[in-house]
Amino acid sequence: MRQLFSVPVPCSAMKRRNLISPLVLLSGLFFVIFMISCGKDGDAGPIGPEGPVGPKGDPGAGSSEVFYSDWLDVPFKPDTIHTAGGSIDTVGYFASIRATKLTVDMLGKSDVKVYINTGSAADPTILTIPYFSNSGLYISMQAYKDTISMYSNADVSTTVVKGTKVQQFRYMIIPGNTKANAANKVNWTDYSAAKAYLKLND
Repeated sequence: MRQLFSVPVPCSAMKRRNLISPLVLLSGLFFVIFMISCGKDGDAGPIGPEGPVGPKGDPGAGSSEVFYSDWLDVPFKPDTIHTAGGSIDTVGYFASIRATKLTVDMLGKSDVKVYINTGSAADPTILTIPYFSNSGLYISMQAYKDTISMYSNADVSTTVVKGTKVQQFRYMIIPGNTKANAANKVNWTDYSAAKAYLKLND
């Protein structure tokens, strides 16, 4: 018959065994609390200083700048034909204005306006071209690449009358998006309205 023997356990070992379980639990509790506190977002810090201003970008494709000329001296030349009798008749007058902003692209999406000041700079009387009067006078215009041409049944060249220059011309090139944006603000056929919109001095 097998005998059972009991081995005495020292009292200090029993105390250590009893202390292990609470220490493990306490360590686990601290670990959980630490992980929760690390996962929580803190309060936002103060706003940092504003960064330096970046370089100015290039104008976009929808740029809406209106191009306009100074008041120009424009000479008209006679448009003549040779008659059967050998004489030369003048049937009209033509002129052209150099306009380098009139590219092929601009022609396809812009509006071109031409104005004539039949008076002087000090006392202007400004008309929009094309112009047709009750007396029969007419001035027409057409726009081409780099050029604005005009035709009239009278010589409306820039000239000097009693020391005062009269009949000067100005053109404006208005991109399509500008005209649309300003549709409720300005009538481009009215020079006074266009002048006020563009804040022109003359």
